[in-house]
Amino acid sequence: MARRWRNRWLELSQCSMPISEKLKHKEPSGTPAKFSMKQVVELLALACSEPEDYGRSISDWTSRELAEEMIEQGIVESISPRQVGRLLEESQIKPHALSLLVNSPP
Repeated sequence: MARRWRNRWLELSQCSMPISEKLKHKEPSGTPAKFSMKQVVELLALACSEPEDYGRSISDWTSRELAEEMIEQGIVESISPRQVGRLLEESQIKPHALSLLVNSPP
């Protein structure tokens, strides 16, 4: 990251541009995010809830079950179980370990 800014600064140093203009952020490169922050927060809330509350006869959420439930609730049009897993991993939430965390021994 620092190298990118340094190279950009060196490129722009030849231009007669005010420093404030040189320091402005460029538009992010790459593909735009597919899911909004609201959708991700709804996924995290769903992952922290009990599957039985949603009519699921399982004890712990799986990525596949979470993906199916998000689609059923209309939170997203489509999402893969792998994407659900990546989003949970980024947030460091482990639905299978929540019951251990909530009911941990003193």
